[in-house]
Amino acid sequence: MRKEASLIWKYMVPKAPMLIGTTVSHYTFGPPKPSWSYKFNITMAMARAFTAHLEDVPLKQSQAMSRLNDKYAPIHSGAIASESTVPSTYRDKAAEYVDRLLKEQGFDSTKLGWDWTHDPRAEKPLKGEWTETKVKDEKFAEGRTVLYLHGGGYFLCSIRTHRWATWSMARLGGAKVFAVDYRLAPDSPFPAALHDALAAYLYLLDPPAESGIASVDPKNIVIMGDSAGGGLTFATMLAIRDAGLPMPAGIIGWSPWIDLLHSMPSVLENTLSDYLPSEGFSHGGQASLKKLAKVVVAAVGTDEDTVLQSLPAVQHYTNNRLLHCKYVSPILEDNLEGACPILMIAGDGEMLRDESIVFAKKHADAPAGVQLRVYDDMPHVFQMFGFLPSAKHSLKESGEFIRNVTIGGAGVENKTLERINVKGERRPLEEDAVSEWRERIGKLGGGSKFLAKL
Repeated sequence: MRKEASLIWKYMVPKAPMLIGTTVSHYTFGPPKPSWSYKFNITMAMARAFTAHLEDVPLKQSQAMSRLNDKYAPIHSGAIASESTVPSTYRDKAAEYVDRLLKEQGFDSTKLGWDWTHDPRAEKPLKGEWTETKVKDEKFAEGRTVLYLHGGGYFLCSIRTHRWATWSMARLGGAKVFAVDYRLAPDSPFPAALHDALAAYLYLLDPPAESGIASVDPKNIVIMGDSAGGGLTFATMLAIRDAGLPMPAGIIGWSPWIDLLHSMPSVLENTLSDYLPSEGFSHGGQASLKKLAKVVVAAVGTDEDTVLQSLPAVQHYTNNRLLHCKYVSPILEDNLEGACPILMIAGDGEMLRDESIVFAKKHADAPAGVQLRVYDDMPHVFQMFGFLPSAKHSLKESGEFIRNVTIGGAGVENKTLERINVKGERRPLEEDAVSEWRERIGKLGGGSKFLAKL
């Protein structure tokens, strides 16, 4: 306790000038976005300072700070939370599928950079937490289940830091929510998280008799996550489809991180209205796009894979060879044949906004249907700021989607790409929402043409 308090104290004291500066700026020049109240502007300034601090300290210290909430994260008074363990046999079965899928994509242990099938951290049990409401209202349906994959850049956070999300979906989705503590990078990089997420899905489909948990019809399962957990949600759905397993009823991504190549313009354009570190988590600046741009631009004409391999690791989650793998960057998937209904929610002020827009536009005619909601003025994973009207509206939309795609639900429209303002009013997403995205996609930073401008 004393150590955690010391970390918080060391972080908070130097922030006084920042808080004063934010206050003066708010009342003199106005907030970064028109709808931001003073309370939210200060909240964002604190969040931005915290994530910037995570970039400035050693990775292990960043992970320790993110786990502070593990010990103290409360369980909502209206919720029942219980621990659960996924037996190792499910990891064994999931490993067979993942191994086959990676080999089909041409990725062996050499390209992966490690022997993921013998990860010593996989010897520890795969833990999860069930969340449900104490009082079951008319929204609840027995068997309806959400598999929740938490965010945190694939190297931070846990199921406990995201209890706010699992509680919200249990209540609004009328479901039981199973959050899984998948292994984190860099100790267990890709495909460890995908391996664990798939193991959890197999567990829900056919739990052991002694677990006391009833098997769940896949038509009653929604997989969802935020940020990196949103990206993992899309990767898991693609893996389930490609492996020939029964598809879930639907998936939801809140600010899903589906483009680890940072190819879209919002990564650099929305830094003032988001709390993520400038250019994203960049290994303490080592993988800053502005630094990498100098190397990429100087190597114009050189094979892109060769250039990528010459750069420092762009992400904690995996090496540069894997950034083009669709299970790492799902934005690169071109065919959603056989997929399930998808709901994507992004903030117009967030750095990852364009990834969701481009994915939705690429797959606007997908058979199962893609729905996109872009909320005016909102930052990354704004759902966590529960006092915001847009957060409440978004959580309600997510709950309705869960209920509509599962058994007994009304179903969903095949295609709705919308913007939503702070009053909850809708308007169609414009056709040119992301300029030149076809030229950018699949290239680090969008390619040398755009990196040259940095």
